[in-house]
Amino acid sequence: MTEVPLEFHDVRQLKLWRRFVYNLYEKYVDVFDEYGGIEELIKLLNHLDELLNILSIKLPYDVKIAEFQKFLSDLDNFRIQCSRYIGRAADLLYKDVKEIIDEVFSGEVEEGDEDV
Repeated sequence: MTEVPLEFHDVRQLKLWRRFVYNLYEKYVDVFDEYGGIEELIKLLNHLDELLNILSIKLPYDVKIAEFQKFLSDLDNFRIQCSRYIGRAADLLYKDVKEIIDEVFSGEVEEGDEDV
């Protein structure tokens, strides 16, 4: 399957991905709150939402790629920091976020695939 260039993403599709972000919040909020990591969870998911906003507006391709690379770096830092005290839940969230990012670039998410 060929990858979809960033500048061709459909706004409807980006809204669907935003729903995935909200679903991730609902899925992990209790665990992160229990272990004192709610701020990190909110920060990560807000950053993911900001990345989706950037991908949905007309910007130079280089700017989008730079923002994407910054997000991946922040995601790796999140995994390292949160794995120490939250453990498996942080690793699972990392995996779920990476899947969303992979779907953004592969164009695989469809209207019917709403469950996270």
